Amino acid sequence: MNKITSFLISCFLFISSIGFAQNQRIEFKPRSAEFEYFEYRNDSIFPLKTPIDNSTSRVFESKLPYPIIFIHGLNSSSETWNAATDYYDTQYSFTYGGRFDFCLNADNNNATTNKNFFPTAGADIAAFESLVQNGDYYYVNFNVNPNGAVGTTVLSNQSAVAKQGAAVKVAVQRVMEVTGKDKVILVGHSMGGLASREYIQNSYNWQADNQHHVAKLLTVGTPHGGSNASDVGLGWFAGIQTRSEAIRDLKTTYYYSGDQGRFLFGGMEVNNSSNMNEHLTGDDFYNYDVNCNGIIGENVQGLNQKSIDQLIDFSCVIGRITNAFGSNITTDGVVEEPSSNFNHYYPSLTYPAKLFYFNSGYDILENHTELPGYYYQQMQGLDEPNVKELAYGINTNKDYIGYTTVQNPTGADNDYFKFTVADNVNAVVTVSSIVTSSMNGTILNAAGTAVGVSQNNSGNTLSFTRTLTPGDYFLKLTSTSPTNTNYQTPYQFNITTTLSSEDNSFASFTYYPNPVKDILHLDNISLTKASIYSVLGQLIDTKTFENTTTNTLDLAGLESGIYLVVLENDSQQKTIKVIKE
Repeated sequence: MNKITSFLISCFLFISSIGFAQNQRIEFKPRSAEFEYFEYRNDSIFPLKTPIDNSTSRVFESKLPYPIIFIHGLNSSSETWNAATDYYDTQYSFTYGGRFDFCLNADNNNATTNKNFFPTAGADIAAFESLVQNGDYYYVNFNVNPNGAVGTTVLSNQSAVAKQGAAVKVAVQRVMEVTGKDKVILVGHSMGGLASREYIQNSYNWQADNQHHVAKLLTVGTPHGGSNASDVGLGWFAGIQTRSEAIRDLKTTYYYSGDQGRFLFGGMEVNNSSNMNEHLTGDDFYNYDVNCNGIIGENVQGLNQKSIDQLIDFSCVIGRITNAFGSNITTDGVVEEPSSNFNHYYPSLTYPAKLFYFNSGYDILENHTELPGYYYQQMQGLDEPNVKELAYGINTNKDYIGYTTVQNPTGADNDYFKFTVADNVNAVVTVSSIVTSSMNGTILNAAGTAVGVSQNNSGNTLSFTRTLTPGDYFLKLTSTSPTNTNYQTPYQFNITTTLSSEDNSFASFTYYPNPVKDILHLDNISLTKASIYSVLGQLIDTKTFENTTTNTLDLAGLESGIYLVVLENDSQQKTIKVIKE
């Protein structure tokens, strides 16, 4: 890495660390040490997934562009992700970074609610310190008691989504601090997907720099449009408290009044015969403070009425169960389609959510609770962005891994990564461990124009060199025919940059006249392509050549002014400034 690039990166990390440090610091509530490592359930004790503490001699650097945060669903715990992450640990050598424990009913009072954190008097949210270190992925856990013991008896994992979003803010902040990365990937199962959206769609939950720092959101069986599964007894059967804040927030419509769920679709926080009436006899919900601000009776805006950042890479994993005739039907037994389809509620997304389906051949009642264990569909959803506008940011001179998966709709798997160079450099792209039959790589400039020709793989490797001027670029890797086993082996890649000396192929190159009226002569160089840009970077025209050493460009049709002409051959690129009379 050259000195200028190294200096700029160091400055960015320093400034980023200052921004993160300026976030409001959350005070952790004390707890017994053993509560961090074990779950206490009835008379049984269960060990929890815990990162290996070797921080004194630990040197770790993730090969993922961004760390992943897994968030569980209703009446569940972070351990629901173990089946999938154990696979990632074994198959990809992922490193578990730790768990963020939150009790969301820390005052053990169901009648009132708030988004205050310990040690504020009467606070509903208590965060507990756990071993958290640099890693590939993390857990958020709401299955926590007010004393910090895992295994809640106070409905913490059935609390309001508004409180979950406030907790996710803390987790995102901490992950960026311990990893040094500027963005994260959120993966939410069921209600965990709504917790992620609650964080993303409300700027008051964002970080100190007024950014959410989320690159991708993968929802797994998430009821974006709510679920009325508790109406048919599934809630009671699963041990869910149907009076809880979570059931209140998850409703598509209330059972007896039939009006729309307030958290998702908005409306008045009022309970009567025609509003938020879920239970015909007996007590109704514990409270009606949907936005958890201590005021009841407001007209709240629903989550699906709020705008969302268009530059997030969205994916949904959707489950489908079998019916009595052996056919798949459009429900996972708890969440029906289109509720699990994010695009149904945001049909005008610039880059619609990618959809991936798990079609079970044996479940008749539900496979909703099984979805967190299906890592094949998760890996499809976690695949890198397929458009440059959503590209993951990477650094040069660093090793990364990426994945080839079958995408939906089926076709080529395009993976985009964004990087910046601060000098004139020779950039060597190297990709190894390619298991798909055909992969090609291209570097694009900031406008999306290819720098040089696309390069194909040779066996399990791909390598090419481009000469780049200072600016932003994209690495595009395309697997043209992915298979359903390619995800098992990640490809490895890096972009190695060195300061470029004078381009040998352009050493004797000349161009004339300049200023030019019509014909620009390009001599003593073999060219394949010339691209003409305005000084504002707008592509005006392109021309291809036949690799002769004498070429011409007809500029007669251009208006008077200054233009940039990007000249390319098979290995190098040069930009010249031309004045059109």
